[in-house]
Amino acid sequence: MLRLIAFVFLSLLHAFPALAACGAGPDLEQFLTPAEKDAIAAIEDETANSTGTLWQATRDGRSVYIVGTMHLPDPRHSVAMAALRPILREVDALYLETASDGAAQMQSQIASDPSIIFAADAGTPTLPELLDDATWQQLRDAMAARGFPAPLTAKMRPWYVSMMLSIPPCAMDTMTSVVGGLDKMVERAALALDKPVRSLEDWQTIFSTFSDIPYQEQVDIMALSIMPDEVSEAAFTATLDAYFEERHARSWGLSEVLSHRIPGLTAEQIEAESARMQDLLLDRRNQNWLPVILDAVRDEDILVAVGAAHLIGENGLVALLENAGFALTRLPL
Repeated sequence: MLRLIAFVFLSLLHAFPALAACGAGPDLEQFLTPAEKDAIAAIEDETANSTGTLWQATRDGRSVYIVGTMHLPDPRHSVAMAALRPILREVDALYLETASDGAAQMQSQIASDPSIIFAADAGTPTLPELLDDATWQQLRDAMAARGFPAPLTAKMRPWYVSMMLSIPPCAMDTMTSVVGGLDKMVERAALALDKPVRSLEDWQTIFSTFSDIPYQEQVDIMALSIMPDEVSEAAFTATLDAYFEERHARSWGLSEVLSHRIPGLTAEQIEAESARMQDLLLDRRNQNWLPVILDAVRDEDILVAVGAAHLIGENGLVALLENAGFALTRLPL
C-alpha cells in the first residue's frame, strides 16, 4: 500500500535517465505467479472508475475538470499537457493537493524542526531496538542502497522510512531536482496564464496523519515496504507504465498483491493495514477535499490536479462528484 501511496510525496524528482534506468530492469510479470496476476486483474475489474486520467464534471452550468497526476518527471507527460493547456485557458483557477508555496513551507519547517522525520523524543526507541536483528539488517541494507547510512536510518520515523523504501535505488538520485511531475508542470502553466493556484489542504495535514498513527503500527507499516530491490525496481516501472496506460486500479492492485509477500505478517494483518492506509491517505482526504471543490465551483470553473489514486474507487473524487449530482465525462488524452 505505501509503495503506491508514497507517490503522493514525490514532487521533487530529477533527471529522466535515472527513471529510464529503472525501466531497464526486469519485467514485473516474471515475478508474479498466475494467482497474483488473476488477483490484480480482479482488482481492476472490481474497482469503480478504474481507468481514466482526465474527467469533466458538470452541474448547474459549472465545470470541474479533474486530472490524475503522477508526481514524477517523465517525457510522456507531454501528452497530458497538450490536453490540459486549453482547459487551463478556460478555467478560473487550479487546485492542487498542496501548491508550491505550501511545499516551500514544508521544506523550511523540516529544516528547522528535524523531529518531523526523526524520532528525537526522549525514550523513543530506535529502529534497531524495535526490530529483530534479521529485519534490521534487511532494512539497514535497503536504506544504505538508497544512500542513507545506518546511524541516520536508526533514528528515522518509521513512516518516513516506508516512503523512502517505496523508491527503488535506481531512482533515488532523482530526488533533488525541481523538474517535478505532472502536478508541477500544470502549476507552472497556470501561473504563466496568471491563473490562481490554490491548495486543497494544508501541507501539515499529511504529516499529522502519519504522526497520529501509533508508533508500533508505523513499524508494522514499514515492514510492508521492505521488498527485494529487483522486485522494487520492476514494480516501480510497472506502476509508471500502468499510469500512462490510464489503468490506475492496476497500480493499486500491484501494491495490494505484492504486500502479501511480506514475511512475518498474516494476510489479515496486511489487509487491515492496507485498509487503514487507504482510509487515512485517500478516502478521508477525498472527503475533506470535496467541500472545498463544491464551494469553489459555485462561482467558477476549476481544474483539480491530484494523484491518480484519488480518482478511483467508490470513495474516489470521480464517484464523490457523481454522487453530488455532477454529470461525469471521461475525456481523452
